[in-house]
Amino acid sequence: MEAFSKKRQLLYANGHLGFSIMDNIYGAYLVFFLLPPKELGMVELLDNTPLFLGITIIGLVNIFGRIVDSLADPLIAWWSDNARFKIGRRKFFLVSGAIPFAIAGAALFFQPDKSASPANAFYTAAMLAAFFFFYTYYMAPNLALIPEMSHNAEERIKITVYQAIFSLVGAIVVLIFTPQIWQWLQNSGMDMSRSFQVTIVILSIAAAVSMLLSAAPVDEKRFSKSRPAEIGLIDSLKLTLKNRYFIIYMIGTIAFWFAFNMVRTVIAYYPVVLLHKDSGFQMILMVALFGTAFLVFYFLPLLTRRFTHKQLMLSGMLSFAFLLSISLILPFLGKAAVPAAIVQMILMGFPVAVLLVIPNAIVSDLSELDGYKNGMNREAMFFGTQGFFMKVNYGIALAIAASLFAFFGKDAASPMGVALTGPAGGLAVLAGFLIFLRFPQKEISSELQKYRNGL
Repeated sequence: MEAFSKKRQLLYANGHLGFSIMDNIYGAYLVFFLLPPKELGMVELLDNTPLFLGITIIGLVNIFGRIVDSLADPLIAWWSDNARFKIGRRKFFLVSGAIPFAIAGAALFFQPDKSASPANAFYTAAMLAAFFFFYTYYMAPNLALIPEMSHNAEERIKITVYQAIFSLVGAIVVLIFTPQIWQWLQNSGMDMSRSFQVTIVILSIAAAVSMLLSAAPVDEKRFSKSRPAEIGLIDSLKLTLKNRYFIIYMIGTIAFWFAFNMVRTVIAYYPVVLLHKDSGFQMILMVALFGTAFLVFYFLPLLTRRFTHKQLMLSGMLSFAFLLSISLILPFLGKAAVPAAIVQMILMGFPVAVLLVIPNAIVSDLSELDGYKNGMNREAMFFGTQGFFMKVNYGIALAIAASLFAFFGKDAASPMGVALTGPAGGLAVLAGFLIFLRFPQKEISSELQKYRNGL
Protein backbone atom coordinates (compact mmCIF):
# COMPACT_ATOMS: atom_id res chain seq x y z
CA MET A 1 0.00 0.00 0.00
CA GLU A 2 1.41 3.40 -1.06
CA ALA A 3 2.51 5.67 1.79
CA PHE A 4 0.53 8.83 2.50
CA SER A 5 3.23 11.52 2.16
CA LYS A 6 3.79 14.31 4.65
CA LYS A 7 2.50 16.93 2.19
CA ARG A 8 -0.68 14.95 1.70
CA GLN A 9 -1.04 14.43 5.45
CA LEU A 10 -0.81 18.18 6.01
CA LEU A 11 -3.31 19.06 3.29
CA TYR A 12 -5.75 16.42 4.53
CA ALA A 13 -5.30 17.54 8.15
CA ASN A 14 -5.93 21.15 7.07
CA GLY A 15 -9.65 20.32 6.97
CA HIS A 16 -9.61 20.55 10.74
CA LEU A 17 -8.86 24.25 10.40
CA GLY A 18 -12.21 24.82 8.72
CA PHE A 19 -14.03 22.36 10.95
CA SER A 20 -12.59 24.01 14.05
CA ILE A 21 -13.65 27.44 12.84
CA MET A 22 -17.25 26.27 12.47
CA ASP A 23 -17.18 24.29 15.71
CA ASN A 24 -15.80 27.20 17.73
CA ILE A 25 -18.15 29.72 16.13
CA TYR A 26 -20.98 27.65 17.53
CA GLY A 27 -19.33 26.66 20.79
CA ALA A 28 -17.93 30.03 21.82
CA TYR A 29 -20.33 32.56 20.34
CA LEU A 30 -23.86 31.27 19.80
CA VAL A 31 -24.94 31.65 23.42
CA PHE A 32 -22.95 34.88 23.64
CA PHE A 33 -24.81 36.27 20.58
CA LEU A 34 -28.24 35.12 21.75
CA LEU A 35 -27.73 36.06 25.43
CA PRO A 36 -25.12 38.87 25.44
CA PRO A 37 -23.86 40.48 28.68
CA LYS A 38 -25.79 43.64 29.53
CA GLU A 39 -22.54 45.61 29.46
CA LEU A 40 -22.38 45.32 25.64
CA GLY A 41 -25.81 46.84 25.06
CA MET A 42 -26.90 44.12 22.60
CA VAL A 43 -30.45 42.77 22.63
CA GLU A 44 -31.22 39.26 23.92
CA LEU A 45 -32.68 37.20 21.06
CA LEU A 46 -34.01 34.34 23.21
CA ASP A 47 -35.78 34.45 26.56
CA ASN A 48 -33.61 32.82 29.26
CA THR A 49 -36.23 32.31 31.97
CA PRO A 50 -35.90 28.85 33.59
CA LEU A 51 -38.63 26.48 32.47
CA PHE A 52 -38.83 22.73 33.09
CA LEU A 53 -36.38 21.55 35.81
CA GLY A 54 -34.47 24.82 35.49
CA ILE A 55 -33.71 24.30 31.79
CA THR A 56 -34.11 27.47 29.73
CA ILE A 57 -35.36 27.92 26.16
CA ILE A 58 -31.85 28.02 24.74
CA GLY A 59 -31.07 24.80 26.60
CA LEU A 60 -34.15 23.10 25.16
CA VAL A 61 -33.37 24.42 21.68
CA ASN A 62 -29.85 23.01 21.80
CA ILE A 63 -30.90 19.65 23.19
CA PHE A 64 -33.59 19.39 20.49
CA GLY A 65 -31.12 20.21 17.73
CA ARG A 66 -28.62 17.70 19.09
CA ILE A 67 -31.15 14.89 19.47
CA VAL A 68 -32.62 15.35 16.00
CA ASP A 69 -29.17 15.41 14.47
CA SER A 70 -27.83 12.58 16.62
CA LEU A 71 -30.19 10.23 14.80
CA ALA A 72 -28.20 10.99 11.66
CA ASP A 73 -24.82 10.01 13.15
CA PRO A 74 -25.05 6.22 12.86
CA LEU A 75 -26.92 6.55 9.54
CA ILE A 76 -24.19 8.66 7.91
CA ALA A 77 -21.45 6.52 9.43
CA TRP A 78 -23.08 3.36 8.05
CA TRP A 79 -23.63 5.04 4.68
CA SER A 80 -19.97 6.02 4.46
CA ASP A 81 -18.72 2.59 5.59
CA ASN A 82 -20.79 0.90 2.88
CA ALA A 83 -20.54 3.53 0.11
CA ARG A 84 -19.15 2.79 -3.35
CA PHE A 85 -18.71 6.26 -4.87
CA LYS A 86 -16.19 6.47 -7.70
CA ILE A 87 -14.25 9.28 -6.02
CA GLY A 88 -14.07 7.30 -2.77
CA ARG A 89 -16.46 6.27 -0.02
CA ARG A 90 -15.08 9.00 2.29
CA LYS A 91 -14.02 11.68 -0.20
CA PHE A 92 -17.56 12.07 -1.57
CA PHE A 93 -18.78 13.32 1.81
CA LEU A 94 -15.90 15.77 2.21
CA VAL A 95 -16.53 17.33 -1.20
CA SER A 96 -20.33 17.52 -0.91
CA GLY A 97 -20.54 18.43 2.79
CA ALA A 98 -18.12 21.32 3.28
CA ILE A 99 -20.22 24.16 1.84
CA PRO A 100 -23.59 23.17 3.42
CA PHE A 101 -21.82 22.81 6.77
CA ALA A 102 -20.43 26.35 6.53
CA ILE A 103 -23.75 27.81 5.37
CA ALA A 104 -25.68 26.19 8.22
CA GLY A 105 -23.15 27.47 10.76
CA ALA A 106 -23.41 31.05 9.53
CA ALA A 107 -27.22 30.85 9.43
CA LEU A 108 -27.27 30.24 13.21
CA PHE A 109 -26.59 33.96 13.71
CA PHE A 110 -29.37 35.37 11.50
CA GLN A 111 -32.53 35.09 13.60
CA PRO A 112 -35.74 36.39 11.94
CA ASP A 113 -36.72 38.76 14.78
CA LYS A 114 -34.59 41.50 16.37
CA SER A 115 -35.73 40.67 19.90
CA ALA A 116 -36.61 37.54 21.90
CA SER A 117 -39.49 35.64 20.28
CA PRO A 118 -40.84 32.10 19.70
CA ALA A 119 -39.91 32.49 16.01
CA ASN A 120 -36.25 32.94 16.99
CA ALA A 121 -36.41 29.81 19.16
CA PHE A 122 -37.90 27.65 16.40
CA TYR A 123 -35.50 29.06 13.81
CA THR A 124 -32.46 28.42 16.01
CA ALA A 125 -33.59 24.85 16.71
CA ALA A 126 -33.99 24.15 12.99
CA MET A 127 -30.63 25.67 12.09
CA LEU A 128 -28.91 23.73 14.87
CA ALA A 129 -30.36 20.49 13.50
CA ALA A 130 -29.03 21.37 10.03
CA PHE A 131 -25.66 22.48 11.42
CA PHE A 132 -25.07 19.27 13.32
CA PHE A 133 -26.34 17.08 10.50
CA PHE A 134 -23.68 18.48 8.17
CA TYR A 135 -21.20 18.45 11.06
CA THR A 136 -21.48 14.66 11.05
CA TYR A 137 -21.88 14.41 7.27
CA TYR A 138 -18.46 16.00 6.86
CA MET A 139 -16.54 14.90 9.95
CA ALA A 140 -17.40 11.22 10.47
CA PRO A 141 -16.00 10.22 7.02
CA ASN A 142 -13.11 12.68 7.47
CA LEU A 143 -12.05 11.12 10.78
CA ALA A 144 -12.54 7.60 9.40
CA LEU A 145 -9.67 8.33 7.02
CA ILE A 146 -7.18 8.49 9.93
CA PRO A 147 -6.87 4.71 10.42
CA GLU A 148 -7.23 4.13 6.68
CA MET A 149 -4.48 6.53 5.56
CA SER A 150 -2.05 5.77 8.39
CA HIS A 151 -0.37 2.37 8.41
CA ASN A 152 1.47 2.41 11.74
CA ALA A 153 1.34 4.10 15.14
CA GLU A 154 3.93 6.75 14.22
CA GLU A 155 2.02 7.89 11.12
CA ARG A 156 -1.22 7.91 13.11
CA ILE A 157 0.16 10.18 15.80
CA LYS A 158 1.64 12.53 13.17
CA ILE A 159 -1.72 12.89 11.42
CA THR A 160 -3.63 13.45 14.67
CA VAL A 161 -1.03 16.01 15.81
CA TYR A 162 -1.33 17.84 12.47
CA GLN A 163 -5.11 17.81 12.82
CA ALA A 164 -4.85 19.10 16.38
CA ILE A 165 -2.55 21.92 15.28
CA PHE A 166 -5.00 22.97 12.58
CA SER A 167 -7.85 22.66 15.09
CA LEU A 168 -6.00 24.96 17.43
CA VAL A 169 -5.31 27.43 14.63
CA GLY A 170 -9.04 27.37 13.86
CA ALA A 171 -9.80 28.09 17.50
CA ILE A 172 -7.28 30.94 17.43
CA VAL A 173 -8.92 32.40 14.34
CA VAL A 174 -12.30 32.36 16.06
CA LEU A 175 -11.43 33.17 19.66
CA ILE A 176 -8.70 35.73 19.04
CA PHE A 177 -9.59 37.35 15.73
CA THR A 178 -13.40 37.43 16.01
CA PRO A 179 -13.29 40.28 18.57
CA GLN A 180 -10.74 42.10 16.40
CA ILE A 181 -12.72 41.81 13.15
CA TRP A 182 -15.91 42.63 15.01
CA GLN A 183 -14.38 45.80 16.46
CA TRP A 184 -12.90 46.84 13.10
CA LEU A 185 -16.30 46.54 11.42
CA GLN A 186 -17.91 48.59 14.17
CA ASN A 187 -15.27 51.26 13.78
CA SER A 188 -16.12 51.39 10.07
CA GLY A 189 -19.67 52.43 10.97
CA MET A 190 -21.54 49.11 11.12
CA ASP A 191 -23.82 48.51 14.12
CA MET A 192 -22.80 45.99 16.78
CA SER A 193 -25.12 43.09 15.89
CA ARG A 194 -24.71 43.40 12.11
CA SER A 195 -20.93 43.64 12.39
CA PHE A 196 -20.92 40.44 14.42
CA GLN A 197 -22.99 38.66 11.77
CA VAL A 198 -20.66 39.82 9.00
CA THR A 199 -17.69 38.57 11.02
CA ILE A 200 -19.30 35.14 11.23
CA VAL A 201 -19.92 35.08 7.47
CA ILE A 202 -16.27 35.93 6.76
CA LEU A 203 -15.07 33.14 9.02
CA SER A 204 -17.54 30.66 7.52
CA ILE A 205 -16.28 31.32 3.99
CA ALA A 206 -12.71 30.69 5.12
CA ALA A 207 -13.84 27.46 6.80
CA ALA A 208 -15.54 26.18 3.65
CA VAL A 209 -12.37 26.69 1.59
CA SER A 210 -10.27 24.84 4.16
CA MET A 211 -12.65 21.88 4.35
CA LEU A 212 -12.82 21.55 0.56
CA LEU A 213 -9.02 21.56 0.29
CA SER A 214 -8.88 18.68 2.77
CA ALA A 215 -10.37 16.35 0.16
CA ALA A 216 -7.77 17.16 -2.50
CA PRO A 217 -4.97 14.74 -1.42
CA VAL A 218 -7.33 11.85 -0.58
CA ASP A 219 -7.13 8.96 -3.04
CA GLU A 220 -8.57 5.92 -1.31
CA LYS A 221 -7.56 3.51 -4.09
CA ARG A 222 -3.88 4.48 -3.74
CA PHE A 223 -3.48 4.95 -0.02
CA SER A 224 -6.08 2.74 1.67
CA LYS A 225 -6.71 -0.99 1.69
CA SER A 226 -10.13 -0.57 3.33
CA ARG A 227 -13.20 -1.77 1.47
CA PRO A 228 -16.98 -1.26 1.87
CA ALA A 229 -18.17 -2.98 5.04
CA GLU A 230 -21.27 -4.69 3.62
CA ILE A 231 -23.19 -4.78 6.89
CA GLY A 232 -26.63 -3.51 7.86
CA LEU A 233 -27.08 -0.31 9.86
CA ILE A 234 -28.53 -1.92 13.00
CA ASP A 235 -26.02 -4.77 12.97
CA SER A 236 -23.11 -2.36 12.60
CA LEU A 237 -24.38 -0.15 15.42
CA LYS A 238 -24.93 -3.15 17.71
CA LEU A 239 -21.46 -4.46 16.97
CA THR A 240 -19.94 -1.10 17.88
CA LEU A 241 -21.88 -0.75 21.12
CA LYS A 242 -20.85 -4.27 22.17
CA ASN A 243 -17.19 -3.25 22.01
CA ARG A 244 -16.22 -3.05 25.68
CA TYR A 245 -12.99 -1.18 24.99
CA PHE A 246 -14.82 1.48 23.01
CA ILE A 247 -17.54 2.03 25.63
CA ILE A 248 -15.03 2.60 28.44
CA TYR A 249 -13.03 4.96 26.22
CA MET A 250 -16.11 6.86 25.10
CA ILE A 251 -17.62 7.49 28.54
CA GLY A 252 -14.35 8.89 29.88
CA THR A 253 -13.66 11.00 26.80
CA ILE A 254 -17.20 12.40 26.64
CA ALA A 255 -16.76 13.67 30.21
CA PHE A 256 -13.46 15.28 29.19
CA TRP A 257 -15.13 17.01 26.23
CA PHE A 258 -18.05 18.09 28.41
CA ALA A 259 -15.64 20.04 30.59
CA PHE A 260 -14.00 21.63 27.56
CA ASN A 261 -17.40 22.60 26.15
CA MET A 262 -18.32 24.31 29.40
CA VAL A 263 -15.16 26.42 29.15
CA ARG A 264 -15.72 27.22 25.50
CA THR A 265 -19.32 28.26 26.10
CA VAL A 266 -18.32 30.92 28.64
CA ILE A 267 -14.91 32.08 27.39
CA ALA A 268 -16.40 35.16 25.69
CA TYR A 269 -17.92 36.12 29.08
CA TYR A 270 -14.63 35.76 30.97
CA PRO A 271 -13.08 39.18 30.23
CA VAL A 272 -16.23 41.26 30.74
CA VAL A 273 -17.91 39.37 33.58
CA LEU A 274 -15.11 37.84 35.68
CA LEU A 275 -12.13 40.09 34.97
CA HIS A 276 -13.85 43.48 34.38
CA LYS A 277 -11.98 43.97 31.12
CA ASP A 278 -13.24 44.74 27.64
CA SER A 279 -13.97 41.88 25.22
CA GLY A 280 -10.62 42.38 23.49
CA PHE A 281 -8.84 40.95 26.56
CA GLN A 282 -10.02 37.56 25.36
CA MET A 283 -7.09 37.61 22.94
CA ILE A 284 -4.57 37.61 25.82
CA LEU A 285 -6.32 34.67 27.49
CA MET A 286 -6.36 32.69 24.24
CA VAL A 287 -2.69 33.43 23.49
CA ALA A 288 -1.86 32.06 26.94
CA LEU A 289 -3.90 28.89 26.38
CA PHE A 290 -2.93 28.19 22.78
CA GLY A 291 0.72 29.11 23.24
CA THR A 292 1.13 26.33 25.79
CA ALA A 293 -0.95 23.92 23.71
CA PHE A 294 1.28 24.47 20.65
CA LEU A 295 4.34 23.76 22.80
CA VAL A 296 2.76 20.53 24.04
CA PHE A 297 1.93 19.52 20.45
CA TYR A 298 5.61 19.71 19.62
CA PHE A 299 6.49 17.22 22.35
CA LEU A 300 3.47 14.91 22.08
CA PRO A 301 5.02 12.52 19.53
CA LEU A 302 7.92 12.08 21.97
CA LEU A 303 5.55 11.72 24.92
CA THR A 304 3.58 8.97 23.15
CA ARG A 305 6.78 6.93 22.89
CA ARG A 306 7.38 7.21 26.62
CA PHE A 307 3.81 7.16 27.93
CA THR A 308 0.73 5.25 26.84
CA HIS A 309 -2.40 6.92 25.48
CA LYS A 310 -4.14 5.99 28.72
CA GLN A 311 -1.51 7.64 30.89
CA LEU A 312 -1.65 10.86 28.86
CA MET A 313 -5.46 10.95 28.98
CA LEU A 314 -5.55 10.39 32.73
CA SER A 315 -2.98 13.11 33.41
CA GLY A 316 -4.89 15.51 31.15
CA MET A 317 -8.20 14.77 32.87
CA LEU A 318 -6.87 15.16 36.40
CA SER A 319 -5.06 18.43 35.67
CA PHE A 320 -8.09 19.82 33.83
CA ALA A 321 -10.40 19.04 36.75
CA PHE A 322 -8.12 20.96 39.12
CA LEU A 323 -7.58 23.94 36.83
CA LEU A 324 -11.27 24.39 36.08
CA SER A 325 -12.00 24.85 39.79
CA ILE A 326 -10.00 28.11 39.73
CA SER A 327 -12.89 29.78 37.90
CA LEU A 328 -14.97 29.67 41.09
CA ILE A 329 -12.62 31.95 43.02
CA LEU A 330 -11.92 34.53 40.29
CA PRO A 331 -14.81 36.86 41.34
CA PHE A 332 -13.29 37.12 44.83
CA LEU A 333 -9.68 37.84 43.86
CA GLY A 334 -10.01 41.51 42.95
CA LYS A 335 -6.97 42.75 41.01
CA ALA A 336 -5.36 39.32 41.36
CA ALA A 337 -8.11 37.79 39.18
CA VAL A 338 -6.40 38.83 35.94
CA PRO A 339 -3.01 37.16 36.59
CA ALA A 340 -4.80 34.14 38.09
CA ALA A 341 -6.88 33.72 34.92
CA ILE A 342 -3.80 34.04 32.73
CA VAL A 343 -1.97 31.36 34.74
CA GLN A 344 -5.07 29.18 34.57
CA MET A 345 -5.13 29.44 30.77
CA ILE A 346 -1.39 28.76 30.45
CA LEU A 347 -1.66 25.56 32.50
CA MET A 348 -4.81 24.41 30.69
CA GLY A 349 -2.77 24.20 27.48
CA PHE A 350 -1.58 20.71 28.44
CA PRO A 351 -4.98 19.01 28.96
CA VAL A 352 -6.43 20.81 25.93
CA ALA A 353 -3.57 19.55 23.73
CA VAL A 354 -4.07 16.00 25.02
CA LEU A 355 -7.80 16.21 24.33
CA LEU A 356 -7.26 17.38 20.76
CA VAL A 357 -4.77 14.63 19.84
CA ILE A 358 -5.06 11.43 21.85
CA PRO A 359 -8.79 10.52 21.52
CA ASN A 360 -8.68 10.33 17.70
CA ALA A 361 -5.58 8.13 17.89
CA ILE A 362 -7.35 5.83 20.36
CA VAL A 363 -10.49 5.51 18.22
CA SER A 364 -8.31 4.79 15.19
CA ASP A 365 -6.64 1.95 17.09
CA LEU A 366 -9.98 0.60 18.31
CA SER A 367 -11.55 0.65 14.84
CA GLU A 368 -8.46 -1.00 13.35
CA LEU A 369 -8.58 -3.75 15.97
CA ASP A 370 -12.29 -4.25 15.36
CA GLY A 371 -11.60 -4.59 11.64
CA TYR A 372 -9.10 -7.37 12.28
CA LYS A 373 -11.48 -9.22 14.58
CA ASN A 374 -14.67 -8.90 12.52
CA GLY A 375 -13.26 -8.70 9.01
CA MET A 376 -15.04 -5.41 8.17
CA ASN A 377 -13.76 -1.84 7.79
CA ARG A 378 -16.26 0.15 9.87
CA GLU A 379 -14.09 3.11 10.88
CA ALA A 380 -16.82 5.72 10.30
CA MET A 381 -19.27 3.88 12.58
CA PHE A 382 -16.88 4.25 15.50
CA PHE A 383 -16.46 7.98 14.89
CA GLY A 384 -20.17 8.35 14.11
CA THR A 385 -21.25 6.59 17.30
CA GLN A 386 -18.90 8.78 19.26
CA GLY A 387 -20.37 11.79 17.45
CA PHE A 388 -23.88 10.74 18.49
CA PHE A 389 -22.99 10.99 22.16
CA MET A 390 -20.73 14.00 21.64
CA LYS A 391 -23.59 16.06 20.23
CA VAL A 392 -25.95 15.19 23.06
CA ASN A 393 -23.08 16.04 25.39
CA TYR A 394 -22.61 19.44 23.70
CA GLY A 395 -26.29 20.19 24.08
CA ILE A 396 -26.34 19.25 27.76
CA ALA A 397 -23.21 21.34 28.47
CA LEU A 398 -24.74 24.39 26.83
CA ALA A 399 -28.08 23.82 28.59
CA ILE A 400 -26.38 23.58 31.99
CA ALA A 401 -24.37 26.74 31.31
CA ALA A 402 -27.53 28.62 30.31
CA SER A 403 -29.30 27.40 33.47
CA LEU A 404 -26.39 28.55 35.63
CA PHE A 405 -26.65 31.96 33.94
CA ALA A 406 -30.39 32.09 34.66
CA PHE A 407 -30.05 31.20 38.35
CA PHE A 408 -26.74 32.85 39.28
CA GLY A 409 -26.19 35.58 36.68
CA LYS A 410 -24.08 36.23 33.59
CA ASP A 411 -23.20 39.92 34.08
CA ALA A 412 -20.43 41.73 35.95
CA ALA A 413 -22.83 42.56 38.78
CA SER A 414 -23.88 38.88 39.09
CA PRO A 415 -20.95 36.77 37.87
CA MET A 416 -21.46 33.47 39.69
CA GLY A 417 -23.29 31.77 36.81
CA VAL A 418 -20.16 32.16 34.70
CA ALA A 419 -17.82 31.26 37.57
CA LEU A 420 -19.71 28.04 38.40
CA THR A 421 -19.27 26.57 34.92
CA GLY A 422 -15.66 25.72 35.76
CA PRO A 423 -16.40 23.53 38.81
CA ALA A 424 -19.34 21.94 36.95
CA GLY A 425 -16.99 20.90 34.16
CA GLY A 426 -14.37 19.84 36.68
CA LEU A 427 -16.73 17.43 38.42
CA ALA A 428 -17.66 15.88 35.07
CA VAL A 429 -14.07 15.32 33.98
CA LEU A 430 -13.19 13.91 37.41
CA ALA A 431 -15.95 11.32 36.96
CA GLY A 432 -14.53 10.58 33.51
CA PHE A 433 -11.10 10.10 35.06
CA LEU A 434 -12.42 7.42 37.42
CA ILE A 435 -14.05 5.54 34.53
CA PHE A 436 -11.03 5.82 32.24
CA LEU A 437 -8.89 4.13 34.90
CA ARG A 438 -10.49 0.90 33.64
CA PHE A 439 -9.41 1.39 30.02
CA PRO A 440 -7.40 -1.78 29.09
CA GLN A 441 -4.55 -0.11 27.21
CA LYS A 442 -2.06 -3.00 27.55
CA GLU A 443 -4.58 -5.55 26.30
CA ILE A 444 -5.46 -3.41 23.27
CA SER A 445 -1.84 -2.72 22.35
CA SER A 446 -0.95 -6.39 22.67
CA GLU A 447 -3.83 -7.53 20.44
CA LEU A 448 -3.08 -4.91 17.81
CA GLN A 449 0.57 -5.89 17.67
CA LYS A 450 -0.35 -9.53 17.14
CA TYR A 451 -2.67 -8.74 14.25
CA ARG A 452 -0.21 -6.32 12.64
CA ASN A 453 2.47 -9.01 12.82
CA GLY A 454 0.14 -11.52 11.20
CA LEU A 455 -0.63 -13.32 14.45
